[in-house]
Amino acid sequence: MATKAKCGWNGSIGLGGEITKWDFVDEQETPDCTSMASGGYREYIPCLQSASGSFESLTLVGSVGSQLAVTFVNDMRSYQADIIITDIQNVVDVADKIVFRYSWVSTGQVH
Repeated sequence: MATKAKCGWNGSIGLGGEITKWDFVDEQETPDCTSMASGGYREYIPCLQSASGSFESLTLVGSVGSQLAVTFVNDMRSYQADIIITDIQNVVDVADKIVFRYSWVSTGQVH
């Protein structure tokens, strides 16, 4: 049987600069709502949603605290969100290119 796996070689992010890698985590808070009538089992409900992730770029595209409108795209799905950059790392490996690694959280609705 043939695999239905997709290669990530053509993913992109609409920020400008040259993006070499990105990840996107869709998140759902589930607060504990266990009551005395739960029969001894914990109960949870879906609540606030958010997203977080990271991306790597060969150029500096923002600073900590920058708010950016982004679109993450690959063959499987597209995500649009306003993000706030929470962390920037300047990654320098001995026999490799220099990259900027950005961590972010979403603010507002994710589409």
